[in-house]
Amino acid sequence: MVGSSRPYAQERGVDRLFDTLTRSVPGFVWLSDANGHIDFVNCAWCEYTGLSSEASLGVGWMQVVHPDDLKVIAALWPLRASGQNPAYETQIRFRRRDGWYRWHLVRANPVADGDGHWIGYSADIHNLIASQTKDRVQADILQKVVAGEDVETLLTALCELGEEQLPGSRCTVLLLSEDGTEFTGGAASFLPRELQAMIPGTKVGTGVGSCGTAAFEKRDIISASIATDPLWDGWREAFVSLGVKACWSRPVYGTDGRVLATYGFYFDEERAPTDDELESLDILRQLAAVAIDKARTTQALRESEEHYRHTVEHNPQIPWTADPQGRILSVSSRWREATGQPVDRAIGTGWFQSLHPDDIDRVHGYWAECLRTGDPADLKYRIRLSDGGYRWVRARATPRRDTNGQIVKWYGAVEDIHDLELAHERLRKQADIDDLTRLPNRRAFEDRLRAAIAKAKDGTSVDLLLMDLRGFRPLNDRFGHEVGDAVLRLFAGILRECLSEGDTIGRIAGDQFALVFCDVGDEAALQRSAGQLARKLEGHLARSAKTRNVGVRIGCARSKRGDKSDDLIRRAKIALYAAKADSGHDVKLFSPALQQAIDHRVEQIELARQALKCRWLVPYYQPMIDLASGRVAGAEALLRVRHPVEGILSPLSVWAALDAPKVGKAINDHILSLVLADVAEWGSWPAQLGSISVNLSTEMLMQEGLARSLLQKLDRKALEPHQLTVEITERVLVDELAPGTRQCLEQLQRHGVRVSLDDFGTGFASLTHLQRLPVNEIKIDRSFVTDLGKSRSATAIVKSMIHLGRNMGVDVVAEGVETAEQAALLTEWGCRFAQGYHFYRPLPAHEFARIWRAVILGGQ
Repeated sequence: MVGSSRPYAQERGVDRLFDTLTRSVPGFVWLSDANGHIDFVNCAWCEYTGLSSEASLGVGWMQVVHPDDLKVIAALWPLRASGQNPAYETQIRFRRRDGWYRWHLVRANPVADGDGHWIGYSADIHNLIASQTKDRVQADILQKVVAGEDVETLLTALCELGEEQLPGSRCTVLLLSEDGTEFTGGAASFLPRELQAMIPGTKVGTGVGSCGTAAFEKRDIISASIATDPLWDGWREAFVSLGVKACWSRPVYGTDGRVLATYGFYFDEERAPTDDELESLDILRQLAAVAIDKARTTQALRESEEHYRHTVEHNPQIPWTADPQGRILSVSSRWREATGQPVDRAIGTGWFQSLHPDDIDRVHGYWAECLRTGDPADLKYRIRLSDGGYRWVRARATPRRDTNGQIVKWYGAVEDIHDLELAHERLRKQADIDDLTRLPNRRAFEDRLRAAIAKAKDGTSVDLLLMDLRGFRPLNDRFGHEVGDAVLRLFAGILRECLSEGDTIGRIAGDQFALVFCDVGDEAALQRSAGQLARKLEGHLARSAKTRNVGVRIGCARSKRGDKSDDLIRRAKIALYAAKADSGHDVKLFSPALQQAIDHRVEQIELARQALKCRWLVPYYQPMIDLASGRVAGAEALLRVRHPVEGILSPLSVWAALDAPKVGKAINDHILSLVLADVAEWGSWPAQLGSISVNLSTEMLMQEGLARSLLQKLDRKALEPHQLTVEITERVLVDELAPGTRQCLEQLQRHGVRVSLDDFGTGFASLTHLQRLPVNEIKIDRSFVTDLGKSRSATAIVKSMIHLGRNMGVDVVAEGVETAEQAALLTEWGCRFAQGYHFYRPLPAHEFARIWRAVILGGQ
């Protein structure tokens, strides 16, 4: 137990159960007195902060608290238990062992021991805080746009947001000229003044750093190392002296497709963006495009308004005068020209009759207040024209006073601002419109969803459909973002055509769209309607060559009494996730079973994270048998979980984690490192004796530089490439994934690493794929082997696979051999290798090592 030698631990005899509980909790657990002197911390605290339990005692733990949060802590002490809910709860930043500070939710409860001790728990909420901060800052920026903030203020806000979203970065937003040939300025506060002064007038082009090249070539430029990137030859010295080692730049496009600016991110270490960072860059670029485009529009409108103001200041469009009581005395003849109304109708208080009904009370109250105070008047309202229409005008007036300060007369003018006001209104509305698809954006859609739920009467419900495009990501990767954007615009147009005018639709994020249905009947009718909509949408998509392989997946959820919009969205997301997971059913309706499945998935991922942290994940080795000689000819490394309580668990216990990008990669990396360590311990052997197989996920194969990294690991362990076989599934051979994975596998093959195609016959690969990407071995899936001797079709398929492998010069391995009869048939038909419970169950490393060392000795 961490800290078990502490006095409190000794006095209270903290037993094994407490030890197990504090180790199993994913967050921090601690014990202290009321003044914050720590008696005990669990292992999660030590692993996270890098502090030993001894260094954390007393007030030692405070050295990893963010300096700005020390005052928050000081205000809490001493803790006092009182009332029905004596717990304390606050948010504090702790320093992780890598030096980064992360937000945690800290909660403390008194221990009923009479000694004034407290037990606390802390959970990492940094991602939640970061997401909320991002949403708030994005909303603030959009609000600045609507409020008409100048471009420079918005650019500075965008830089601050970028640096917050990508910690460790320093940002610039550089504006381009109208013709797109040079930079005109921007925000680049971290640059010295002499460099900032060089930005205006700098011509863009290939070789003008990352930003100049991105603006000129209209594409993303990722310079992971400016020290070696030729694009930086003319600028390298100036930026290296600032500590800049990497730069990522993205062009920011306007609604007309022109490059408005570049969004640059500079780092003091050589690095390329992760997938999460690329997603953040997409969001930041979209926000920058909206902000810059709309800010320029606002600036143009402001300049136009100022032009109008200076034009009419000394030559008003419709001048008028009024007495001290505000009764109109005279009006220019232009009143009739502008409104079509006779001038005499405006005299006295007659002009009120020309106001829009919605403006009468507001204008009357404002004018009465000006008459009372004598303050100058400046207001907007709508006046009726002779044709019955209305136009926006701006009326301004100033009183003339006598020597005693009494108002003698009012002098004013009315100017037409109708077009300007409509432009402002369009701008306000555009803050809620997705620029790409012209559909309501996430914020606007959620506002409308909340309104629909609030309006729903007792006994009625609101149905929410969340949909995304199956196959969109491969299409986007293959043809580029411009084609991807065109597909999203096309889909938005099709969606509008398929729905009635009153339906509420919106683009939520990426390729995800949302739709609100009302009064469609029971849940079965809802699912039928969603299915009909999906088929209709796919029918339209099939008409285009690029989108004929794009499908629609829909998750449906129905509101319940007391629901909030977030509740309904969460259930629809769960249903959409289920539709993604079930390749045979693209439309799913939320049910409690789906919630249970999600909970089960979360449990599996949490178990996987705990297993990684506690090093419970181990490889077991299932020997592969040479059927002709009966000797062991290698083995396949299989994942197992060595749980301290439940014993050895199969991969099914963490299966969902294998598909989770970060956790799945961590599992793959961990098992691969253990397998290579085992193989290194067993020593070298000639290629004819066999090899050890390890499974590589599709996501792992798509990692840039995987082949080089794997070969380097073999070299560091002093292993020969023939000692390792990498197993892949058929999915990696599909066209949409082929280019990157093919190059990776071919590089491994050239260096001697064997490639095995697992579960052959159950996936998507064709003989054409096999021919284009030769493999060293194919493995017949156990589903075919199980029915040998029972099913003619299974027998025919297995014989054909064996014959195919022999003709192609590829080794054939039969999986799942469980009986002597199956082994005999496979041997008779010429299958070279087999594995299964008939020969060996998967073995821990030390047991397989005895078998394999004997094989090595016998083969020397």
